[in-house]
Amino acid sequence: MNTSSTNQLRQLSFVFYGERPALDFANTLRRRKDPLHPTVDLLHDRSDFASWLNQARRATSWAGELPELVETPMPIDQECVTTLREAVLLLAEHNLGMNTLSPFELNSTIDVLNDWSTSRPLLQLDTQSFSPHLLHSEESDLGTTLAKNLELEQALGFVAADAVALFGTNDRQRLKICGHERCGILFEDRSNGLRRQWCSMKDCGNRAKARRHSHNK
Repeated sequence: MNTSSTNQLRQLSFVFYGERPALDFANTLRRRKDPLHPTVDLLHDRSDFASWLNQARRATSWAGELPELVETPMPIDQECVTTLREAVLLLAEHNLGMNTLSPFELNSTIDVLNDWSTSRPLLQLDTQSFSPHLLHSEESDLGTTLAKNLELEQALGFVAADAVALFGTNDRQRLKICGHERCGILFEDRSNGLRRQWCSMKDCGNRAKARRHSHNK
């Protein structure tokens, strides 16, 4: 898989067609199934991840209540982001029958999700403001402190926990890949009768409609 980072290809924007954080996160690797163009990774560094999360707050319901990311003394290696995303993609394709994993590969991939899910943010109700705050673990006499900001590790844990919920429940039966042969966008089909075919009607849906119209002329 060739990954491009040229300025032209980086103009591809984040899309939020997945209906849940794990799939929207996986979809930051664009053009995975396009034989005519190289794959484009939209998450090259921490600032890209922060931009993705900020855009998700405006575009999705799942991210609306998440706090802002904060800088941490020990930044997480970018490889951690890539490894978690790859685990989600591998399990998605395994469940869709596109890429069967061996028992060893399957266990290793599941371990990645399970390990990261333990870093998910924990909420505790603040007795003063009567609003939920994040619970941070720290070495102190109190053991834990309340915080209003989200650390990158917690954000990745949030994504991993959602992936565990997706693949570990009947939700996985609603997992689909866009019907356009060159798209590759993953989504959870929440339509009645599971009839959704496209990542988005305004994108691949309209392209398919235009192509059918052209063929019928």
